[in-house]
Amino acid sequence: MKKKIFINRKVVKGPWGGENSFMGALCKFLEKNYELTTNIDSNFNLALINALTLINYEDIKKIYKRGIPIIHRKTNFIASGSEKMRSKKNGIVFGDKKQIDFDKFVSHSIFQSKFSKKTFESEGFKGNYSIIKNGADEEKFNIFLKRFFKLKKRGFWQKNDTFKILIVSWSPNLNKGFESYKEIDENFKNTNNIQIKFIGNTPKNFKLKNILYSKPLPHKKLAKEYKSSHALLYLSKHETCSNTIIEAINCGLPVIYLNSGSNKEIVGNCGIRYTGKLYENLEVVQKNYNLLVKNCLERDLKISKVGPLYDKIIKKYIK
Repeated sequence: MKKKIFINRKVVKGPWGGENSFMGALCKFLEKNYELTTNIDSNFNLALINALTLINYEDIKKIYKRGIPIIHRKTNFIASGSEKMRSKKNGIVFGDKKQIDFDKFVSHSIFQSKFSKKTFESEGFKGNYSIIKNGADEEKFNIFLKRFFKLKKRGFWQKNDTFKILIVSWSPNLNKGFESYKEIDENFKNTNNIQIKFIGNTPKNFKLKNILYSKPLPHKKLAKEYKSSHALLYLSKHETCSNTIIEAINCGLPVIYLNSGSNKEIVGNCGIRYTGKLYENLEVVQKNYNLLVKNCLERDLKISKVGPLYDKIIKKYIK
């Protein structure tokens, strides 16, 4: 009989955030070896808690009192959640503090990046931990396209082709880079064989004049957009571990990233830092395109690599 794990997850269908995408991929992996439940009142052998999703202090306390080990996957809230969750008091983000309050009941914490771990430690975290970056579902996010029931490798950029840049944001939060995207949009002219497309949610009254726009797309359709593009422009601030970056890399897209939060750490050698001069950055990416794509395809940000790391920790604590 499989051992049972409680996960505080609400399954969301249709276009939704990267967190939902990663947790879906992780659950799919774990279901090979465990029975999963979202019923907190059921009998289970271990609780894998994701940030603050549908969970509070009293819930965690009750699980602990039942003698059930708790693994907590922490997420920094300075760039996500409500205004209250992002607020700071004495240098500590409110949403982070609520997670740190769980720690007296937690057996092991998982951070998604070195940046996240360092941030939580500065806010008072102490305890057992591991750092495990997120991984994409490689059945969706890969370099292959379906053609008449056969898989065909996606097309990559060739000199003289239109160079297609993709921007993706699930959140309308201004921290997601919208001030920079607005500036780029106002100064962008569809010349130099370059196309820029934004997919996702935008702040109220935010309008794009020159950049193409699409509403949020389900993950399968979003994956097709990645595979028809040549680079990701990602200017979000304070990110714990961007699933957008990870999904793009798995589809072979070099990343032009803002050096904030964990972005540089997650991109690694698969992109370059945004300097504020987009055309100069694009010249560098195009000049080194084949090498950057090669680095993307060798990156291990896949659920088949990440899932076993979670499984190893679960096996250590599950009763």
